[in-house]
Amino acid sequence: MNSLQFWKNWQKSSRNLYIFSLSILLFSILTLSFFYFKGLENVVHWDILSELGEVPIILDQFKVGSETLSLPTKTFTVTEQFVASPMAINFIGNYVFLGLLSFAFVLLLSALSALPRFWYLVSMGLVIVFLVTFNLELLYNVANKYFTTALIVLFVGLSYFFHAFRPDIDIAKRFISFFFLTALIALVIFFTAKVNHPFFLLASYRTAGAMLLSTAFIFLVAYEIVNGFLIISTSVKSTQSLQNFLLISLIYLVNVLLVFLHNNKIIDWEMIYLSPFLLIVLSSVLGIWGFKKRTESILDWLNFEKSGAFTYLSLAIFTIATCALAFATSNDPMIEVMEDAITYTHLAMGLMFLLYVLLNFFPLFKQAFEVHKVVFKPLRLPIWTFRVLAIILIAALLVLKGFFTVQQAFAAHYNALGDYYTAEKDYKFAEIEYKMALVYEYRNHKTNYALASLALLQGDNETAAVYFRKSLAKNPSVFAYEGLSRSFYDGEHFFDAMFTLKEGLQKFPKSGELQNNLAYLFNKSNVQDSTVLYYEMAVKNAQKSEVPASNLLAFWANNGKKTAIEELLQQSEDIQYNSYQANKLAMKNIIEKKFSELTDNDFAIDLSSDSVLNASNFAWIYNQTFYQKALGENFDLRRFSEIEENESLSEDLLFANVIQEYYKGDKLITFQNLQAWAVGDSTDKKGKYYQLLLNTFLKKEAVEKVNLAEIKDMIGVGLKQHPLNEAIVSKAVELLNKNRQPEKAYQVVLNAISWRKNSPMLYQLYIQQALTIGMKDYAEDGMKALQKLSPTDYQRFLPTYQAKLASIEKASAGFQ
Repeated sequence: MNSLQFWKNWQKSSRNLYIFSLSILLFSILTLSFFYFKGLENVVHWDILSELGEVPIILDQFKVGSETLSLPTKTFTVTEQFVASPMAINFIGNYVFLGLLSFAFVLLLSALSALPRFWYLVSMGLVIVFLVTFNLELLYNVANKYFTTALIVLFVGLSYFFHAFRPDIDIAKRFISFFFLTALIALVIFFTAKVNHPFFLLASYRTAGAMLLSTAFIFLVAYEIVNGFLIISTSVKSTQSLQNFLLISLIYLVNVLLVFLHNNKIIDWEMIYLSPFLLIVLSSVLGIWGFKKRTESILDWLNFEKSGAFTYLSLAIFTIATCALAFATSNDPMIEVMEDAITYTHLAMGLMFLLYVLLNFFPLFKQAFEVHKVVFKPLRLPIWTFRVLAIILIAALLVLKGFFTVQQAFAAHYNALGDYYTAEKDYKFAEIEYKMALVYEYRNHKTNYALASLALLQGDNETAAVYFRKSLAKNPSVFAYEGLSRSFYDGEHFFDAMFTLKEGLQKFPKSGELQNNLAYLFNKSNVQDSTVLYYEMAVKNAQKSEVPASNLLAFWANNGKKTAIEELLQQSEDIQYNSYQANKLAMKNIIEKKFSELTDNDFAIDLSSDSVLNASNFAWIYNQTFYQKALGENFDLRRFSEIEENESLSEDLLFANVIQEYYKGDKLITFQNLQAWAVGDSTDKKGKYYQLLLNTFLKKEAVEKVNLAEIKDMIGVGLKQHPLNEAIVSKAVELLNKNRQPEKAYQVVLNAISWRKNSPMLYQLYIQQALTIGMKDYAEDGMKALQKLSPTDYQRFLPTYQAKLASIEKASAGFQ
């Protein structure tokens, strides 16, 4: 354990900084793992496109004599598609990369300042080159190099101070000094830069240098895994150590060779391949101890505790962060560059290290010596000769590929610049940078998908389709297939859209998203069997299975018979998803299932009155309003309709509100609104529908029977829910007169006869109340209307009217 935790014997300040640096390395590995497994979804995701459908239903039925009247209306269904989003900019990934790079740079500067003079000067020359590549002038849109010069003076000057004048200051204090200098520069950039995303610009311009420096580190640790096998094989003295070492090393190298062949499209076997990024993580971790051993054996000029250990960790963090950035931005040319760097170096250097061990230590294996202890003290040929041979082998592999990896590195760089200009919303320059990437790697997914996204932003579906098709050439994705299909569909090439989805499912047979969208197209073309089949497959395979599950309900609501719909409702799950619940309510409205018959708990949607409604929320609240009728909670539908973003839904919201008012609000509001809409355009189909609905409601009110004993608030609830009922109106008028509110009583009965002009009893109440408030002319007009409506009732009521009139006139004469 002491040899594994070698830092335990260091000075406290150095030990603490080293442990902290190890934790940052661990964080960078976790970051790489996160972005690696998330894959393309780092920059592309599934959006949901919802479409409303209408299904005619019967809201209510009742009898008027021998006639059965119905209230026809509609319920809404929601059908949803998965839509591939445009290529997004992963700001977090870029900022994490820049943060790790900055940490690694500060740690490296702290370590380099402790080197001997010659190596210090060499390293500072490389640091200056690195600082020049920062192009700080771009942050301020100037051509001079003043900012870069200032950066070099600050960092190199502070480094030289520690190296030449204060070598006694420990590395932890140097690190803190460089850290605060970096933080100060970052603050200055943040507050003074002339671009919108200065740190994103710095991260974007680091791509090329990051790949180059990472490749150097990858080559440095390329044989650490084989060296690990040597340690395992020779740690225990055994005559079989050579055979064990050869066996596991060759198995490993064969697997690396298979990865190389697979990545270069030479083989395409159905098998699990080693991930190159697993190799670099393992090599980096193993190299912590391997580099220590090399430092002690052959790098006598490098003090491991003061400089070597921190130099190694800074390069390891930087390399892992670079790999993470490649995945975070889904920059597939960059991913492939890093893959090639790892596989080429691990294959070449792994093989050369194996030969190095065999040529130098074969006799020691026979004597069962612990070869790993002296592996860097060769008996014949030094290790640098095998490094040279490995470089020659790597160069040969690059020549065989026509230096395609180098071209990909340029493409990766221009992709990063395209991302930056896209973030700046400078789409013209973004397009230029992306097209430069195509010059070097025209089949890469990143560039083509990004250009397709830019075309969609400009409404150019044809160009988008071209780039989506190109993005499928080498690294196809389900997102690109969907994007291509949608470009065809939006461009009214229906069958091309369908064939694209079928092609995508051949490549990705378990994509529930493509299955759902194909089912949608089948439904549009009325191929019902295929629609159901693909929706059911999508339920099993889609990440958001509730989407195709909702679509299945919508399909059956539009196409199923009532008996089949009722069976489906009994078998349906209680999925807490708005579209699913909306479609479930639609099915219940279709079969006219009563609210009181519910045995399951209704899914309660949580909406504030100022919410912007999407299709799902709207359909749910609309269907629920019709479904529950007189029961359940009231929805503030009028408030929803007044929100500007809900303008397209306002007419339906107001209609639902009118229905809600009828069943559990103020029916007069319902009558008034329906009449206004009907009169608004009497020739319009909707206007005629509103008039029909109004007439039906009025007929219903004329025959409705009410139990007065059940109504506790006669003037409030009673009049609102039964404004045309003769018994209710009569009782309300009586109570209002007792309360000395005759004018209000007059308005109640006036409202009643305004909507129910065929009730002799209401006219009699009206005439009496008009006389009560001294409106004899109105009473006389009422008598004329009563005589015309029912001569019999007129003759019967005439003595009462005359007596009441005489009484009023007598009282009036006495008053005079």
